[in-house]
Amino acid sequence: MPYAIRLILLLFPWLIQAQPPTRNAALSGQFLTDSIDIGRPVQYSLVYHHPATTDVLFPDTARSFAPYRVQKVAVFATQTTGTGARAISRDSAVYTLVSFETDSVQLLSVPVRVIHETDCTALWTQTDTVFLRSNLPVAVLADSSRSEPELLTETNLAPLQQQFNYTALVAGFLLAGLAGLGLYGLLGRTIKRYWQLFQLRQNHRRFLTEYNQITQSVNASSASETARRAIMTWKVYLERLDAQPYSSLTTPELADRMKDDRVLNALREADRMIYGGTFSADSLAALRLLSNIATNRYQRYRTRIQTESGSANVPTSQLAEKPFVS
Repeated sequence: MPYAIRLILLLFPWLIQAQPPTRNAALSGQFLTDSIDIGRPVQYSLVYHHPATTDVLFPDTARSFAPYRVQKVAVFATQTTGTGARAISRDSAVYTLVSFETDSVQLLSVPVRVIHETDCTALWTQTDTVFLRSNLPVAVLADSSRSEPELLTETNLAPLQQQFNYTALVAGFLLAGLAGLGLYGLLGRTIKRYWQLFQLRQNHRRFLTEYNQITQSVNASSASETARRAIMTWKVYLERLDAQPYSSLTTPELADRMKDDRVLNALREADRMIYGGTFSADSLAALRLLSNIATNRYQRYRTRIQTESGSANVPTSQLAEKPFVS
């Protein structure tokens, strides 16, 4: 049946559409298939033979193919045969079209414009026909007297159950992980250095707060207990700052390890407070000196972290992993 309809339309095109004003036998346009599906690409071939001295404009992709939508155009190089006034050129192109029309029979005729000195002449191709393939099953009516069912123009939307998109979730986590790895690769060393400086500053503040609370109320009656707590706090802080076992060292060993005579004198004064119960102006000066020594060592390590390009060999790396706890 479709081929019979196609034959009738080709023989009597005036039954469907009036003929375009100007046609040329050397111009041909046709679909490369007899039938199409809605939304599926279909190719349309356009060929024009003309004198070699004639300039030709093929149709654009905006209006000439309506209601078809043009996806892409394949333009072929001009081929010329013959010489002189008898030279004939052949221009051709293949258009990839998509139709969303529901008509069972669809027609197409497109113009080619020939450029003259004063104007342009539009030459139209012969109307070509293509048939729409329907994938809908044909309903068989039980009763021949009943009319065919009508299509509804409006229907109520059916609610669909929402489903969680696990694929998008996994893809999001992967992208976030890759972005995090990339950021760490670019800024990882800098971020680690800033984190070490932050931990170092927080630990020193906690040490000063605890140390000052212990030593600010020292007097003759509490000198022994206060000095013992202060020295223990001071040793624990330096032990974690330098990663050295200061808590297990005696006063001479500790002073020799730190290579500072001021430490030896201050610790001997603290020993007199702890074991002898003595208290004087030198006792307060010794405790303040130990606090200043701890601050100086903190500042030295902070400067080292800031100036070194990497922090892998900085002795305070353990400090960032195990912050000071009072």
